[in-house]
Amino acid sequence: MGYITTVLTAEERARAGPKGGAQAAANVALDPLGGVSVVIDSVPQGQGHRTVVAQVVGEVFGLPPAAIRVHAELDTGKDAWSIAAGNYSSRFAGAVAGAVHLAAMRLREKLAPIAAAALNIGPDEVRFADGRIFAAANPDNAIAFTRLAGTSHWSPGSLPDPDAAALRETVFWTPPGLDAPNQTDEINAAAAYGFIFDFCGVEIDRDTGGVRIDKYVTMHDAGRILNPALFDGQVLGGFAHGVGAALREEFVYGEDGSFLTGSFADYPVPTACEIPSPVILHCEIPSPVTPLGAKGVGEGNSMSTPVCLANAVADALGISNLTLPLTQSRLAALLHDLIRHPRGSGEPGGHISLDSRIQSLDSRIQPSLE
Repeated sequence: MGYITTVLTAEERARAGPKGGAQAAANVALDPLGGVSVVIDSVPQGQGHRTVVAQVVGEVFGLPPAAIRVHAELDTGKDAWSIAAGNYSSRFAGAVAGAVHLAAMRLREKLAPIAAAALNIGPDEVRFADGRIFAAANPDNAIAFTRLAGTSHWSPGSLPDPDAAALRETVFWTPPGLDAPNQTDEINAAAAYGFIFDFCGVEIDRDTGGVRIDKYVTMHDAGRILNPALFDGQVLGGFAHGVGAALREEFVYGEDGSFLTGSFADYPVPTACEIPSPVILHCEIPSPVTPLGAKGVGEGNSMSTPVCLANAVADALGISNLTLPLTQSRLAALLHDLIRHPRGSGEPGGHISLDSRIQSLDSRIQPSLE
């Protein structure tokens, strides 16, 4: 929250009190029949939160993801939450899934001594896998997870420590280093930073101004990848948004102030036909800050793709000043102006004609694309 308060002056912040951090909350519970349910404080809009949470908790307890019930319908009247709760800033993988992992681990730590007493082994010898809890040295010495997980409900008096029932765990987690801004507005805006490297090749139709993306490569280091399919889905979604912002989408107003692009007939959102399949590469360097080593990937290409495409078009045309979006009409007007009025030697692009620059670029780029 700290970087949001930099819109205030230092004096205004001092009156309001310091604000910082990015707390996430999660609750993991066992029901009387040994089922596992999770409540998170981040409401998804199709990103796959439930899938990842079920996977994270399943790995802790040795259960299939289908056995985990995940509730993302946050009720601030009864569910664990804080003012920082929510689905924003690519915080799910690092903060929310991390809080889920911590809660599940604490609950497993409570289950371990209960299992150890039932199996007549030490707590450090207890293992969880394949829906069973068993002894590390003798896997046949086992009990079903559902049977043991319901013990604290049905028979708390039989527990080794009746005050240590394994029923539920709630975790509030906030990363270190997210302090309030100082007097000079200096602020660490995120706990973990992902890294992106993009490059692309484009072709521009010299008559229509249309831009075709020949090849687009994007590499991401977003820490530990929790679910590869959902990770790549986030990259593809951000890429589609980035292509739209770079080449098509624009708010246009008339001279009288009327909004001229208020429908999808006039506001051209790209469809699957206009979005090529990028080459997605991964560089997985876990974060030392977050519980699972994840950094977040949701916003990456929505920021990097417009810049990458703009740089490619600028390079192709030999100019350095472009305004997004690079619509066909805008580029066609620019191209025709360049042809009619070649730039002088002191201007970007020099005195070489556009056709000559294109031919020169073709000779250098084509071998690399092939």
